[in-house]
Amino acid sequence: MSPLTPVRRPWTVDEQKKLDDLLNAGKTAAEIATALERTPTSIYSRLQRLYRKQPRPGRPRMVEIGLRARK
Repeated sequence: MSPLTPVRRPWTVDEQKKLDDLLNAGKTAAEIATALERTPTSIYSRLQRLYRKQPRPGRPRMVEIGLRARK
């Protein structure tokens, strides 16, 4: 890795639980990123991975948490 590449931190069980709680509370991706001390991009990536692996009924749509669809 180059010195400019950010270090990737694995997600802990506690962070995952907090992510779920913040999503259920209706927080935006930017608010979640601040609360978890991560970048909005890492939140987007995590959510995309989770939605791909196991869609959960009752979860807010990606647009509702500040994600934009690619055109």
